[in-house]
Amino acid sequence: MPYRSILNYLLLFVLFCAVPAHATPGRDFLDAREAYQQGRMDRFERHARRLPADYLLQPYIQYWRLKSGAGNGKEGRQDARMAFIEAYADTPLSDVLRQQLALDAGRAEDWPGLLARLKEIDKPDVELRCLGYRARMNTGDTRAAAEFAGQYATSRDLPSACENLYEQLFAQQLLDADARYARMRHALEASNLRLAREINGRLSPELRFPERMLDKADKSPEDLVVQSGGNRAEREVILYALSRLARQDPDAAAMLWVSEAAAGHDEATRKYGWGQIAARAAAQHHPDSLEWYARAGDELSENQAVWMARAALRAGHWPEVYKAITALPDDTENEAVWRYWKARALRALNVGHVANQLFARLSREPHYYGLLAEEELPVRLERQSVDQPVSDADVEAVRALPGMARALELRRLELMADAVAEWKWTLRGANDARLLAAAELARREGWYDRAINTAEMTREVHNFDLRYLTPYRDLARTHAAENGLDEAWVYGLIRQESRFVDSARSSAGARGLMQVMPATARWIARQMGLRGNAHQDMHQPDTNIRFGTYYMKRTLDSLQGSPVLATAGYNAGPGRARRWQADSALEAAVYIESIPFTETREYVKKVMANALYYSQRLGLKQVALKDRLGIVPPRPGSLDSGSGG
Repeated sequence: MPYRSILNYLLLFVLFCAVPAHATPGRDFLDAREAYQQGRMDRFERHARRLPADYLLQPYIQYWRLKSGAGNGKEGRQDARMAFIEAYADTPLSDVLRQQLALDAGRAEDWPGLLARLKEIDKPDVELRCLGYRARMNTGDTRAAAEFAGQYATSRDLPSACENLYEQLFAQQLLDADARYARMRHALEASNLRLAREINGRLSPELRFPERMLDKADKSPEDLVVQSGGNRAEREVILYALSRLARQDPDAAAMLWVSEAAAGHDEATRKYGWGQIAARAAAQHHPDSLEWYARAGDELSENQAVWMARAALRAGHWPEVYKAITALPDDTENEAVWRYWKARALRALNVGHVANQLFARLSREPHYYGLLAEEELPVRLERQSVDQPVSDADVEAVRALPGMARALELRRLELMADAVAEWKWTLRGANDARLLAAAELARREGWYDRAINTAEMTREVHNFDLRYLTPYRDLARTHAAENGLDEAWVYGLIRQESRFVDSARSSAGARGLMQVMPATARWIARQMGLRGNAHQDMHQPDTNIRFGTYYMKRTLDSLQGSPVLATAGYNAGPGRARRWQADSALEAAVYIESIPFTETREYVKKVMANALYYSQRLGLKQVALKDRLGIVPPRPGSLDSGSGG
């Protein structure tokens, strides 16, 4: 090739490489976004003007222009918002502006206007819901005050719009001091001390507890527990101190409460105190918790009743299990967990017909308790998880939706929060067929967490192949086999850890598909004899699954070969999983139900149910969920473990 030709090629290559980043719409969009966030609107406009008028993400450019001050004065801003909502009604940005307009109407006390705007909002936030109650009360709705008053007893912090409205109800004597005490109890039971102090400040001076009393309850609870008498607010703080002491030392709390400490309190206070001691003890698997529950009587808080049920399960006391579940609020009792254990209790109490009715209804639900319920039915039906097919035409029809196109473009630009918002907004109210088509689209795009989450939203028809995807199959199969692990269990854990997002990173620093912590990765690398920086490759699927399965195997071996213990240990640490064992063998479902950490308890249920579904999807040997869970052996060192004296 002649020298001049070579020179020309080199010059063209240099010119190609020198093309500025703003040559692509995506780059210009990102630069415009950055300029907007920095408040550099001149720079924003330079990049925005380069974007084609039909660029997918033009609604965001127009939204940022609007937010930067489009329109002059209040009326101008409102007109601009209304125009945007009309022009871009199919974007989640329009809902943000609807909420802002509704808030403006509420703050201006334009009650008819607020009520009209609330009808247009997909999911109003707490502040808007409270303003909506106020609007209803001010437009003659006689039911609104009673409905709103019934929601006062919460341990959550509420926006000022809600609290101010509650104060109006107190002024109108629709709520009284007893309501404040009830909410104070909820706040203290949830350790929301800020709210407890706020409620205390709204009581008249003679009804309050001294400000320093809460500090004493935290620092020296045993000194406060022996203090008796006082007003209702002071008694609530004493009960909080008793709960704090019971968390540290249930026996010490019980010894104080059975002595003169409880003598100065009324019967209801004494019983609630026993309920708090029993609940704290049950969460620690204390053998005397049911005895202390007996002292608490029948009036239990929701948390107390939940832990009574768990303590009774571990003890195998089915009458107490049934009693505790029926003491729960109706909404809680109707949750799948308590429907299942209620049916188990009824069967143990020889009320098999009613139990089977509960099992039958529950067995139609595709989750952990539905699987367990199906296995309890007297006639076992072969589970037929028929996958609803999805056609190419259905997928392309969903892809063509403007919101879907925006979601995919935002994902390409790695703006994941906006991408997910667009995805959810586009699918609001979608029927099962559209949800499955969207899930298949996400699968084809490699957006695995969206595929799974969307497939799980179906109500009547399902596609379990989409719910239980198997990306990285070769890696999972290889590393599971290397460690002698059940491939379905490995997949079940990966699905729960990351939903197959290989770049996943937790707030604690866990990374990758199997969410391996940095310190754990360093330990694994040393155990495997790898180079010093091998642990830094956790973002690589091969390395992550290799390390994660190695850790699963070591955890399984250290926890007596129990997959349930190993799953709990993977999430919360092997030491905790071991500490939660009993002195005797325990049905694994009962062990899981009595795990003190909510996150770990739900994690183990989902991983083990995932494993059963994956065994079906992968064509592996079929094992019932109850058999897969098995029996959790006694705690090492206990008499029943065979290693004691």
